[in-house]
Amino acid sequence: MIQAWLGRDWNQIKPEIERLDKPYAFQTTRPHGNIESWGNCRVVRVREFADRVEIILAHENFSQKQTLTP
Repeated sequence: MIQAWLGRDWNQIKPEIERLDKPYAFQTTRPHGNIESWGNCRVVRVREFADRVEIILAHENFSQKQTLTP
């Protein structure tokens, strides 16, 4: 069941996770360097243990940050 959450919007699956009656933790990944992330968060990894669920999220969109040069 939890594998069906992959790629889905965080706001859509959060109520489903809360119905599991298990503690859950989530982390949002961020790109390194001159990249900016924006948009909704999507589920990119789910791990279910006997006593908890761990979720990794990533933003939908990425773009290169604009740098101003004199």
